[in-house]
Amino acid sequence: KPKEQFADPVLSELAAIKQLMIISLLRSGIHQSQIASAIGVSEATLSRTFPKGLIKSLKNGRVAAD
Repeated sequence: KPKEQFADPVLSELAAIKQLMIISLLRSGIHQSQIASAIGVSEATLSRTFPKGLIKSLKNGRVAAD
């Protein structure tokens, strides 16, 4: 369940796309600090966007598709 709920389905879909793009960048080796800087948020804010441990798992290459 996403942490942010949007009344407008378009905004909700855009937020989901943003999360997928961030995950893709992390998996390709881009540092969390670089992504946070590029989108104008702190690293802590970026971390809170995802379930606990997901970003660390992505860095270590341990996330498998369900």
